[in-house]
Amino acid sequence: MYHSEEIIRQLQSQKILAMKLDRAARAVGEEVKGHLSNIGVGAQRLLYYISCFTDEYYEVCTRQNLEDVRFRKGIVHLVSRWSIVFDMINAYVEEMVKNYSPAELAAIQHALMRANVYISTSTLTSYSFSAAVATTVCLYVTLPTSGLKVVSGLTGAVVGGLGLYGIVQKAADSAHRLQVIHPAYYQALYLRELEMMYFLVEPAFMCAGVLTQRWAEGPDSAADKILKLMGRHSWAF
Repeated sequence: MYHSEEIIRQLQSQKILAMKLDRAARAVGEEVKGHLSNIGVGAQRLLYYISCFTDEYYEVCTRQNLEDVRFRKGIVHLVSRWSIVFDMINAYVEEMVKNYSPAELAAIQHALMRANVYISTSTLTSYSFSAAVATTVCLYVTLPTSGLKVVSGLTGAVVGGLGLYGIVQKAADSAHRLQVIHPAYYQALYLRELEMMYFLVEPAFMCAGVLTQRWAEGPDSAADKILKLMGRHSWAF
């Protein structure tokens, strides 16, 4: 009996070890895939720069130069404030409720309360309300692992060469997608020099599905969007 129990324990230990090794291998694999992806995209971007000497690529090079400048400005905001996730969410909510009256903002607040979400603000203006909402939403929005690695690499001056070119290209692609599907939000971020940092929160917005819709048509619709950004199920108001 003792030997049977010992064998079972050994098998369980081996199974746990195998599972840990499998997870570690998958993590390493994803890390390598991500790094190779950045290098591949970066190589393509560098190739466009090399092609700048030809007239047909002049427009592409001009756009890439502007993207590089905008990316550096975004990094400055990231390093100096460390609150750009809040800033980007605040920009979205502020743009959404900017034309709402205090009564309509109160209606949103009450709709969220019915979903057990409490927004604390001393005054009901679009600016104070959006800041309070963004603070609450930030408690539920986290950067994806890839985004955290990007931030760590950029601020630690670890990422360089083709990898850095790849990150800039992915940021540019993300900003372009936003410009197409939601021009108003893109413009709001552009004015804050943050449109090239949107790639950090794009997964959260795409998962919530709020950018494929028009701006809120009323307080209930606005409350629904806020709940979706928080990862909460739609609430029957």
